[in-house]
Amino acid sequence: MRDLYFPMLDIKKDYSLKKHNSFLFSHKAQFFCEVKSKEESHEFIDFCLKKSLPISILGEGTNVVFTKDIKGGVIKISIPGKDLKGDEIIVGAGENWHRTVLWTLENSLFGLENLTLIPGTAGAAPVQNIGAYGEELSSRLISLEAINTKNNELISISNSECDFSYRDSRFRKDNDLLITSIKLRLKKETTTNTTYISLNKFLIKDDIDPSKATPNQVCRAVNAIRTKILPDHKKEPNVGSFFKNLILDEESFERLKTKLVNVPFYKDPENLSFKVPVAFLIEQAGWKGKKIGKVRVSHKHALVLITDENAESEDLTNFASLIIEDIYNKHGVKLEIEPNIF
Repeated sequence: MRDLYFPMLDIKKDYSLKKHNSFLFSHKAQFFCEVKSKEESHEFIDFCLKKSLPISILGEGTNVVFTKDIKGGVIKISIPGKDLKGDEIIVGAGENWHRTVLWTLENSLFGLENLTLIPGTAGAAPVQNIGAYGEELSSRLISLEAINTKNNELISISNSECDFSYRDSRFRKDNDLLITSIKLRLKKETTTNTTYISLNKFLIKDDIDPSKATPNQVCRAVNAIRTKILPDHKKEPNVGSFFKNLILDEESFERLKTKLVNVPFYKDPENLSFKVPVAFLIEQAGWKGKKIGKVRVSHKHALVLITDENAESEDLTNFASLIIEDIYNKHGVKLEIEPNIF
């Protein structure tokens, strides 16, 4: 529909979100608008504010779980743009993240190669503080621009104001900030981070000295590893890792070890926390490859939940609850869901 006061916007009413989430759940948005500029974003926010509608923000839908129809306005961010100056880049929030990583390599800017093939948009990257193979977005982000949907003001937010932590940021709690672009500082030196064990082993197996691996070699290696262990969400509906890895203090970690003596871990020397791979716990509990109804745990990776194409969101949430309860009963730890739940 074309609103009388917002004739330039294509605002859809009672719009199915099935094509906009990787689980293909068919919940509807009361109002839906895809925006391709900051100006269009301001206009749709104004539309929602005038009607006192809540606003939900959507990227490519690869890290969300819709559990019901969405009241108010859903704004899909498709703002394009990639610009570079020296070792800094500014990327529009709607740009595909993986293609952005490849673009930086083509322009001889390095530092994102470990984060290749992560699905989603550049604007969604800070929300989750995406990370993989020893790197996190927070180490590269300088600042970002966002619109406060409460008052429609455009603001700049620095790295320190993002409150980054493991797979988390202020944007997961503060749903009123619509990211329009991100600013990153990369590097022109070709040194790489190959300390992550599986990446290191893959390079050695491929006759590449990890200490001398180039950014392009690391990118290809990460692509190969992810393709092998993670199912394609376009073929098997999933959102990648459904649960976060555990971050435990020493007391909690020692308590877990009494139940799982051989549990793998990574100790953070800075804050004395212990990172424990949840995939190990799920696999040890017998869930890997297990299917109940229309939902299953991937046989490739125990963190990935896959739905049949005709599954409902309730099938998924019930299945996830069974895993969470079982892991708590067996190991005494509470799993946390990684994707955003609507």
